[in-house]
Amino acid sequence: MKPKKTPRENHPAVLKQAVLRKLPPRIDTKGEISLPSVPALLDQYLERLLAVFAALGRKFNEPEAEKLREILERWLKRGWNQSPHTRLVVRYETEPPPVSTISYSVSVDVVTIADEYQRWTGPRTTALFGALPDAKVMELARAQGEPASTPILDIGAGTGRNALPLARAGFPTDAVELAPSLANILRHEARAADTQVRVFEGDATGKTLDLPRSHYGLVIIAEVVSSHVYDLDHLRRLFEVVSAVLRPGGCVLFNAFVTMEGYKPDALAREFGLVALCSVFTRQELDKAMAELGLHRIEEVSTLRYEKEHLPSEAWPPTEWFEDWASGRNVFDLPRGRTPIDLRWLTYRREGDPTAAR
Repeated sequence: MKPKKTPRENHPAVLKQAVLRKLPPRIDTKGEISLPSVPALLDQYLERLLAVFAALGRKFNEPEAEKLREILERWLKRGWNQSPHTRLVVRYETEPPPVSTISYSVSVDVVTIADEYQRWTGPRTTALFGALPDAKVMELARAQGEPASTPILDIGAGTGRNALPLARAGFPTDAVELAPSLANILRHEARAADTQVRVFEGDATGKTLDLPRSHYGLVIIAEVVSSHVYDLDHLRRLFEVVSAVLRPGGCVLFNAFVTMEGYKPDALAREFGLVALCSVFTRQELDKAMAELGLHRIEEVSTLRYEKEHLPSEAWPPTEWFEDWASGRNVFDLPRGRTPIDLRWLTYRREGDPTAAR
């Protein structure tokens, strides 16, 4: 008996799909994908890249996917260790027919916070961080007594939004700024206003700045711990400097993203928080780190609420991004008031306050 012949396909819709299945290997393309170098996002990045490659007709088998995962993991860690602002760069190119594969390379583009601020200080029509000083900064400074006898250090002074008004109010004011682009603007603004502000350019946690010890009655650290302090070790290094430069009884005011009661941030929230300029800490972490350095919390208030209540209505919000940022919405895609973190003003006093026993 002769074998039965397989019938030829002649249905137009079926034939069309059969032809289209042969199209992907004929597509030539190359591209580049840039991603935040966040180690906790490894699995999500792998899934997205495999989907992109599959859409180009280059579907990875299990060993190929595992190899890509190992490469991504290695470069993510390398990039993160250099800077939270580093970008993971994946470049890819399809191989021409008859080969149906794709070649790719993974690297990192190191971006420092100084690089970020250099980009931010391009042509602008509005103030970079707001036109007026922080209301809490000015209120606490005035509470210290006679301005002339209360030297102030502004760490992370930026373009001088707080330092310049403090100096104009009569407080002997020094400023520390890491980013050269911002330090240059601060010097220029101080000269233009005929205001005395001594600028220390560099990293406050480094060994190169010759800051006077036990000198300042008040240290201001606005939008620094909240944006640029990587972890508890980095926090302690910063506040070791603060403790050393504060005189006994002096205060330090800073703002930080503090977790709500019952929320324990995981690696993803902490790492992505740094990418979004929202460093996340628990209240217990902050208090423990400060107590080890002889600093004790005396006040805590909501930054968003305090500034909205005390700044002039025409100056609110300070910037177009401030309310979402201060609400934690740079990290969590949730309505305001629903995120598990909140930007808080925290005031700590160095041990040795002569009025503490009263």
